[in-house]
Amino acid sequence: MTKDLTESRRTRYTRAAMQDALIELLRDQALGDITVKALCERADVNRSTFYAHYSNIEELLHDIEDETMAWVTGTLDQLMKQPDPASIEHIIERVCRYIADNRNHLQVLMSPKADVGFQQQLLGLIYGRQSAVEQMQTDAATPQEAQMRMRFAVSGSIGLIQHWLATDLAATPESVAHIIFTMSMPSSR
Repeated sequence: MTKDLTESRRTRYTRAAMQDALIELLRDQALGDITVKALCERADVNRSTFYAHYSNIEELLHDIEDETMAWVTGTLDQLMKQPDPASIEHIIERVCRYIADNRNHLQVLMSPKADVGFQQQLLGLIYGRQSAVEQMQTDAATPQEAQMRMRFAVSGSIGLIQHWLATDLAATPESVAHIIFTMSMPSSR
């Protein structure tokens, strides 16, 4: 958990610089190989500034992950309130646009270079929403079938997003969202 500091513009800028520096370093190095010194040099901050915000590099990574999870949680909450399947596709498009806008961070977060627990946490967040199973898989014969379909849809969606990020977003966010939507909701075709 990040240390409590007044959220001034300068504080937000400093945290963003350190987050960006960590993501850049994670592209070439494993998390355990990154030093506070290297991070501070890349972010152009001194060590005391780093330690004013974080206790260690892992805490900084968790801050990045927490921000992403907070956004995903809010978006999922919106998704579950949508009665119209077309609105669900719109929400999926918003998620894909968010991924495109934050590709530098998410290319690392969705890869094994960072904390592999992040993807598990993301899956747990989605799987933990029973209303998602009920709403997105209404044509399933049994609750067990709905749960299996949801797990397949989420795992496939994450796999597709990983591929999309690995190809440096070769497709548009809208086309990726449409594929996720049509593959996840066979009854809405």
